[in-house]
This record gives sequence, C-alpha cells and structure tokens, in this order.
Amino acid sequence: MSVSNQSSLSSSSSSMDFDPLLKDLNEKKQSFRRNVVSLAAELKEEAETKARHMEEEIFKLQTRLEDRNGQLQASASAAEKLLMMIHASFIKPFWLFLFSYVFGEPIKGKYLRELDDLRSQLSVTQATADASAASAQSAQLQCVTLLKELDEKNSSLKEHEDRVTRLGEQLDNLQKDLQARECSQKLLKDEVLRIEHDIMQAVAKAGANKDCELRKLLDEVSPKNFEKINKLLTVKDEEITKLKDEIRIMSAHWKLKTKELESQLEKQRRADQELKKRVLKLEFCLQEARSQTRKLQRKFGCIRTENAWIANLFRSLFELFIVLIQSPETLFIMGERRDKALKELRDQLAAKQQSGGVGAEKQNFWETSGFKIVVSMSMLILVVFSKR
Repeated sequence: MSVSNQSSLSSSSSSMDFDPLLKDLNEKKQSFRRNVVSLAAELKEEAETKARHMEEEIFKLQTRLEDRNGQLQASASAAEKLLMMIHASFIKPFWLFLFSYVFGEPIKGKYLRELDDLRSQLSVTQATADASAASAQSAQLQCVTLLKELDEKNSSLKEHEDRVTRLGEQLDNLQKDLQARECSQKLLKDEVLRIEHDIMQAVAKAGANKDCELRKLLDEVSPKNFEKINKLLTVKDEEITKLKDEIRIMSAHWKLKTKELESQLEKQRRADQELKKRVLKLEFCLQEARSQTRKLQRKFGCIRTENAWIANLFRSLFELFIVLIQSPETLFIMGERRDKALKELRDQLAAKQQSGGVGAEKQNFWETSGFKIVVSMSMLILVVFSKR
C-alpha cells in the first residue's frame, strides 16, 4: 500500500507542476501575438495616413503653384503691354516730340527711371517665383523619397508579419507536442496505477506463502518504473527549459524590433514637420510675390493716369500754339479753353485724392516739376504772341 501511495503522490505532483507552466506558456504566447498584431496594425494605419496626407499636400502645392504661375504670367504680360503702350504714347505724337525737344528731358528721365525701377521689381518678383518653384520641386522630390521609404517600411512590416506567423505556427506545434507528451504521461501513469492496483488485489487474494514472493517482485518492479518516470520527467523538464529560453530570446528580439520601429516612426514625424515648415515658407514667398505684383499693378495704373493727364495738357498746348500761329486774335478764346481744361484737371485730381487710389507722393500733381515746366512754357508762349 505504501508503494501505491508514493506513485499516486508523484503523479499528482508532476501533473500540478506541468499545468501552470503550460498555462504560462499559453498566456505569454497569446499576449505576444496580440502585441505584435496590434503593433503591425498601428504601423500600417500610420503609414497609410501619412502617405495620404503627403499626397494631398503635394496636390495642393501643385495646384497653388500652377495658379501662382498663371497669375505671374498674366501680370508680366499686362506689364509688358503697359510698357509698350507707354513707349508708343511717348514716341508716336508729333506734338509730344516737339515739346519734349524743348522741355521734356526731365519728365522723360523721370518716367524712364520709374520704368527701370518697375522692370527691376518685375525681375525680382520673377526670381522669387522661380525660387519658390524650385523649392516646391525640391519638396516634391523629398515627398517622393519619403513615399519610397514608406513603401520599403511597409514591405519590411510584411516580412515581420510573415515571421510572426511562422513563429506562431512553431509555437502551436510545440504546444501540440507538449499536449501529446502530457497525454502519453497520463496514460503511462494510469497504466502504472492500474498494474499496481491489480498487483495489490492479487496480493490480497493470494495466501501467506505467496505474499513474500509478490512483495519481492513489487520491490523489484517499482524502482524500475520510478526510474523510467524520473527519466521522462527530466527529459521533459529540459524541453520545457529550452522552450522557455526560446521564448525569452524571441521576446528580446521583438522588443528590439519594436524599438527600431518606434525610432523609424520618430524619424518620419520629424521629416513631416520639416516638410510642413518648408510648405509654410513657400506660401510666405508666394504671398510676397502676390503683394509685389499688386504694387506693380497699382504703379502702372498711376503712371497711365498721369500720362493721360500730361497728354491732354500737351494737346491743349499744341492746339493753342497752332491757333496762335494762324491768328493771334483767338488768344482770349484759347485762354478760356485752357482755363476750362485746367479746371477739369483740378476736379479730376480732387476726385482722385478723395477716392485714395493714388499714393501720397503722386497726389501732389500741381507741385511736380513737369507741371510747373508746362505751365511756365505755356505762359511764355502766350506772352510772346501777345507782344506780337
């Protein structure tokens, strides 16, 4: 009876030792799988969202650059047309040539300087636009490289997922082997217990003479069974330790992989921040180019209005000159016409000052040197012909 009690106690203790180990292995394996799957899903989602955002930003930048290029081309063409019109207005009329020979050098020099300034400003704006386009192209190239890096990282993630699935299959196979070995151990223990029970029943039924022989046989058989069971237990303990070591190695490997992936994600975030900063710089450059084009358009409008006023003055003076040559009697009539034209010009300038379309320097038209020269020359002509 003592041998049966010892065998039952050993079998129960071994089964109690194996059950928590298997439970720990299963729990660790499941938690490891869940962590790996969640990390892979999060990395995929972040990579996809970043790729989408980068594509949207690239498309927006391309559309903005196309719009700005169209606006700059339109403004450049308008400026060239204005320059051609101003040049034609200075060269074509005969009366402008006549009066420019006498007193038009300072006015012509002033407008030529303004035209040179405007041309230089146009060249500066065109250079800024070219620089902004080049920076946009560089940003686009960087976005393409980032997309390539994202594709490479997605492929590496797929490879890691394949490895994880393989390791999971290996763990499943190991678990199946452990379960099969546990079943075989249980069967062996059941057989040993059954044999011992049969022997004890046979000993109880046998007589006193055979009792000693059966006990001797039990003493011989039981140590052999215990040795076999101990050997099997040691072998399985070694296998369990090997499995634990493998699981530790795998967990350390995956910790390193997760750290590498986190570092790569931080690098991608930094690259995204740099791209956002560059996009903001490009928008600022484009806003400056737009403001410069608006200033140029305003200056061209002011020059056009001043040219129209000067042309009207020159026409009236030329008509006065021709009439005085033909008949000095119409001097009084032409003086009245000149007064009316001056009143109209004053009214136009007052309306222009009230609307606020012209700058502070160009609102003071009556104090400019060109107007003073024109008035002085007209008065000289009137005095000369009145003396005649």
